[in-house]
Amino acid sequence: MKKLKLALLILIPLLILVALGASIVNGQKAAQVKQQEDLLKTNVTKVTKGDVAIKVVETGSLEALTTVEVKSQVGGRVAKLLVDEGDYVEEGDLIAVIDPQQTELQVDQNRAQLDGAVSSVRRLDVEIAQRRVTAKTNLERSRLRVKQLEAELKAQPQLTNANVRSAQTAVANAQKSYDLLVKVTQPNAKTQSENAKEDAENNLRNANIENDRQKGLFEKGYVSKREVEQAQLNLELAQTRSKQAREALQRLDNEQRLEREQQQERIKQTQADLDRAKANSIVDVTKRQDYESAIQTLRDAEVALRDVDSLIEQKRGSQANVSQIQSSLNDSLRLLGETEVRAPISGIVTRRFVQQGELVNALSSFSAGSPIVKVEDRSKMFVRLQINEIDVARLSEEMDSTVTVDALPGSNFSGRVTKIAPAQIENAAGVGGDPVVKYEVEVTLDRVSDKLKSGMSAKCEMTPKKALGVLRIPLAFLGEDGKGTFVMLYDAKEKPKPGKMGAPPTLEGNKQYVEVGVRDLAFVEITKGVSEGQELVRPPFDGPERKGMMQFGDGDEDEEESAEGENSSEQSAE
Repeated sequence: MKKLKLALLILIPLLILVALGASIVNGQKAAQVKQQEDLLKTNVTKVTKGDVAIKVVETGSLEALTTVEVKSQVGGRVAKLLVDEGDYVEEGDLIAVIDPQQTELQVDQNRAQLDGAVSSVRRLDVEIAQRRVTAKTNLERSRLRVKQLEAELKAQPQLTNANVRSAQTAVANAQKSYDLLVKVTQPNAKTQSENAKEDAENNLRNANIENDRQKGLFEKGYVSKREVEQAQLNLELAQTRSKQAREALQRLDNEQRLEREQQQERIKQTQADLDRAKANSIVDVTKRQDYESAIQTLRDAEVALRDVDSLIEQKRGSQANVSQIQSSLNDSLRLLGETEVRAPISGIVTRRFVQQGELVNALSSFSAGSPIVKVEDRSKMFVRLQINEIDVARLSEEMDSTVTVDALPGSNFSGRVTKIAPAQIENAAGVGGDPVVKYEVEVTLDRVSDKLKSGMSAKCEMTPKKALGVLRIPLAFLGEDGKGTFVMLYDAKEKPKPGKMGAPPTLEGNKQYVEVGVRDLAFVEITKGVSEGQELVRPPFDGPERKGMMQFGDGDEDEEESAEGENSSEQSAE
């Protein structure tokens, strides 16, 4: 019995060891089979037909195409507020009323100012008419007076100078005549008269002597009585001639004295004429002064007429003031109408900024104004996106897009790209602060739903390029070298080569260069080099040698299959 127990104690452990060894051997064989299956599953694929599409997917926010913050052009207290958030308003509906009291006061002030300005223009019209008539009359009179004096002033100096020269000539001639008379004519005549007197006296003495001699001779009887009588007759004749000569000399003295007096009177007369002619030059000075005075009067008349022109300019300024006040009045009347705030568009009131009774600022060029309500026209909506520079280069306006809204699962909306910003978004930054160049893109929905609201998150999917029903392979099975792109054709007869240092075994294939087309994140189109159904092996890794053992999981193919249905917004196209 003891031997049996001892044998059992020895046999049972041996049986356990044998069973354990067999289990280990079977487990190793199963692991090798599983490893080979995994190797084929993850490193071998087939060339299939399918779609390859480049997609740009980005999420943004929904916005109404037309959104208006309704403001008032009149500041003041909100007297009435007739809408609330969520109300639908038609274009032109009354939204609010601003207290018009202050605006009405401004209208009254502008009207009073306008009446005063119009009255001022009318007064200027009357004054201009009166002063124009007076100024024109004075100007015409002054011109006639200047013209008359100008003619007189032009003729008078010539006449005065001629008279002076004539008088001077007359004075000179009279003086010459007097000098000739006194120095030549009268002395010659007196000399002749004195000579005649002296001859007569000599003849008288000779006649006396002859008469006495004849009387003596007669007494002596030497001559006859007749000769004595003849001598007496000659004596009497000589006496008569002597008397006549004396009387002629006396008469000549009287005549010459009278001639001298007459000539002196003539000199005085011509001198008086000269003095009068010279005195007339003083009249020329007076006429010159009158002419200059008339010129000044003419200038004053012209200035007076120009003053009328200045009044006309003043009237124009007053008329401009009237126009300005009229414009202010029109603006005040317009603002009075603006106290009734009406909806500029049809839409939904999405926000109310003020309450009834609050004060609002007016919208102007100096102030942004206080918003009263916000109205959105949701008949057209769009999604605002921010897309990186690589993907935005693939987009174009009018490109179709599929839009899904997170708040409405299962509802898809069609849309199109309607705007691509020409410049990047300022201060766009990615993870870690690295700058990312992004551009704003708008996608407008073709139709809208009442359930869509501004601010909802929406995902837009655009397909810039796609190839349908083409030969394709997973991107992981495409290799590149200096000669081009290639694939590794799989040979089923080839056995896997064991890995080094405990690494999994690897498969090797035959290199085949191919031509490719469209590629996305998961697949690439093969246009030449392989045919449908051919099996391919992953190309060998040609990167830097890694330290340690590479671990291969079972999820590579699953990841490829999941990537087939999704593309990120950062894809590259050949």
